Amino acid sequence: MKYGLSKYRLKIAVYSSLLVGMMGGLNMLFESNNPIRNLYFITIPSIVLICFINWAMLFGIDYLSGTETGKITYSKKVMIPGYYLLGILFMLLLINIIRQVLMAKGLIVDLPEKFPYRRVFSGILLCTVLLVIKYTFEVIEVKQKMVLENEQLLRESLQARFETLRQQVNPHFLFNSLSTLKTLMRTDVDKAETYLLRLSEVFRYSLQTSTIEKVTLREELDILEAYLFMLKERFGQSLSIDIKIDKPFYDRFVPPFTLQILVENCVKHNIVSRDKPLLIRIFSNSSSQITVSNNLQRKQSVESSSKVGLANIDRRYQYLSGRHIEIIESQSSFDVVIPLLSA
Repeated sequence: MKYGLSKYRLKIAVYSSLLVGMMGGLNMLFESNNPIRNLYFITIPSIVLICFINWAMLFGIDYLSGTETGKITYSKKVMIPGYYLLGILFMLLLINIIRQVLMAKGLIVDLPEKFPYRRVFSGILLCTVLLVIKYTFEVIEVKQKMVLENEQLLRESLQARFETLRQQVNPHFLFNSLSTLKTLMRTDVDKAETYLLRLSEVFRYSLQTSTIEKVTLREELDILEAYLFMLKERFGQSLSIDIKIDKPFYDRFVPPFTLQILVENCVKHNIVSRDKPLLIRIFSNSSSQITVSNNLQRKQSVESSSKVGLANIDRRYQYLSGRHIEIIESQSSFDVVIPLLSA
């Protein structure tokens, strides 16, 4: 995940630097053997400046390691020791500059023998504290982003379920089904009865799966068979369906009504007539994927839709598995490839 040099991170750098500077200044103020204990007005800004330098190096490490750009230039494992080394050197350099300035003004004559060693330890401690602060807040930021992303995906999933249910009972579907049923009632009562049973199966399945995230491919193919029967009665020989799916995949999972929506999409956007029959092929491959393919013969005008369809399916796959469907369009065909899900 990319963080970027956001205002959030800059605020953490500024506030933590000020806090560490104040704590360091107060620590020196209460050390009776510290030769610069009364010069906290110089000590605090000095520590804050060192913190800013260290933060700049940490941001530089993120940049070079690809955290912000996505392009890895150097490894963090190599740069972290360099961060400590430069942090200590900057600490010693700044202390030495302050010492020279104070000695020039006659405020400090000399420092105790162990004073430089304490500065080295302080440099290591300061680098570690800032490093811990940085990664602590980054972990918090990552968790917050994950929560927001999960909530967003959950909202999209609920919306997709609702849209899926609404699409199954949309007026066009109901009107076309009842029109076909009316025709059959006049010509073939037995077939009309079968048609009505298949229609009830589709609606029953729609209600049963309205709160289910995924169903087996076997269940999906069963309801698809009912839906295809209705389409065949409507279009007759103008529509051909070829299904070739390997049996081992029947126990894998897909979101409810995925295949039905894809088939409906084929019929809705393409000419289906005796002069231009529509061929829909549904087949599996060795990569555990299902492809729904049709010969491309687009209509000049397409009936209005609820504008879900492929986007609906893609959102549900992203929610369930983090994967996307694949759309392949050529001059002669339109293919949609969906992955099969595990339990």
